[in-house]
Amino acid sequence: MTDIQTFIIEPGTPELAICARWRVDAFSVLKASFEDELRSLELFASDQSRGVGLIAKADGEPIGTCLLVESEIEPNHDVSPWLAGLFVVPAHRRKGAGAVLVRAIEDQARQRGFSRLHLYTTDVAGYYERLGWVVQDHTNWRGLETAFMVRDL
Repeated sequence: MTDIQTFIIEPGTPELAICARWRVDAFSVLKASFEDELRSLELFASDQSRGVGLIAKADGEPIGTCLLVESEIEPNHDVSPWLAGLFVVPAHRRKGAGAVLVRAIEDQARQRGFSRLHLYTTDVAGYYERLGWVVQDHTNWRGLETAFMVRDL
């Protein structure tokens, strides 16, 4: 198994543009251009008091990303914080990178004093359940059947 490490995304780094491209390509619900997403991530990365973006690397190459955010886009549940935007490049899926990113975001939440983390998923609730998350509710989010999940830290 490849050694996977996570790093905090810093303003102005090349990883910011990589993450913005991944997010635009993978999350059509964002309805953002690459430029808009890059600006949004740059602003997000410049103030880590409310959240953090992580990037996973294997052998120095970026392979995935995930965010700890204060609020989710138009949430149906008034809670905070959220694990959001987990993405792993297809060639590295099913090799542990997603789990490494989820655990790293959970650690970031603990370090910020949170005891519970939340997420929405439309199609991989089983994956998160294997990582210890629990489906709390099913909801219609932006026209999609969505599982609202929680994890006590």
